[in-house]
Amino acid sequence: MKISEIMNLVDEKRLDELGKIYRIDKVNNKITGKFILKSFVQSILNGASLSLRSLELICNRNKEISGLLNSHDESKKQIDHSSLGKRLETINCDYFKKIYEDLVQKYNNKFIKKDSEKFHRFDSTIMTLSGKLLKDGINVGGKVTDRHIKITVGLQSSIPSSVRLCQGQSEVSEDIALVKAINEAKIEKEDILLFDRGISKAETFQKLDQEEKKFVTRIKQNRKYNVVKTNAIIISIDDKLEIISDEIVNLYDKKGKKINCELRLIKARNVEQQELYFLTNIDYLSAQDIGEAYKRRWDIEVFFKFIKQNLQIKHFISHNKNGMMVYIFCILIAAILFAIFKMTNKLTGFKIALLEFKLAIEKEIIKDIVLFCGGDPSLVDLKL
Repeated sequence: MKISEIMNLVDEKRLDELGKIYRIDKVNNKITGKFILKSFVQSILNGASLSLRSLELICNRNKEISGLLNSHDESKKQIDHSSLGKRLETINCDYFKKIYEDLVQKYNNKFIKKDSEKFHRFDSTIMTLSGKLLKDGINVGGKVTDRHIKITVGLQSSIPSSVRLCQGQSEVSEDIALVKAINEAKIEKEDILLFDRGISKAETFQKLDQEEKKFVTRIKQNRKYNVVKTNAIIISIDDKLEIISDEIVNLYDKKGKKINCELRLIKARNVEQQELYFLTNIDYLSAQDIGEAYKRRWDIEVFFKFIKQNLQIKHFISHNKNGMMVYIFCILIAAILFAIFKMTNKLTGFKIALLEFKLAIEKEIIKDIVLFCGGDPSLVDLKL
């Protein structure tokens, strides 16, 4: 899939339509929603160092981007970092959220097969900022003055299909943060939820089971439970995961009360001789398949590492809650566009694939320059 086709998935007409729906661009606002979206996404994908001052410099020297500013006077198509910072604090974040959701839907319609197994991984990641800079944060440890930004992401296939900014000190607990994220996400009946040991309350597992949400997770080895039934172990030729036992159990809660919910507990041993306890409410998969399914949860850890190292999510350009969410949605939009490029061009890994993406963007820019100068842009493919 060509880079121009991928970038056009963020449709211009749709941006204008959403701008009117969310009343994003009032006459007196020179910095438009489209300007923020495109300047952020392009800078993120090009690997440019992001800050309000660097965006001021980049945008004032880029005619295509500065042309998105709401000003008929060319001499006034300039921005300063303080104006951009103030605009991020007040601009309607729902506009960016809807663009992100539209892109997720396009990805699902174009690239996900309806009969494929749907693993939906959930996890949280934390960024630390100085308390002097950040007011809308939570403290999850460290210095008293430290404030943390915690976001919970749902990863489906290879894209972030849902995101939630954790709010309030209670959401330090994954039992609260992850559950809220799962409840707010769009979960299909055939989805299998994958999450780590952050969720540990027996009542939460019971509720998920009552809501007919299929899940696979891990629990601690000292967890108290009552064995209801022992399943036969099916021997597998796969020597990476040795199944020790497969049981139907009732868990006990923290107060020692037995929860009336039958779940499946699978004990296994990996090649390092480490014992792993998998908990699930799925009965149609083998114990080996349950263990293999849980391995897919690692994909979200890889995703977090990628956006932190390559898409600059560790460094927020706004310390206001609204501005942070605008920035997060732009990063996730950039991540989805990159995922589409990587998949459609059959690339593996992240670092080299991202370099390929950047080079492809640069080639498109060169084509635009050649066309503007009256040349033949098709010759760029032959020469570069």
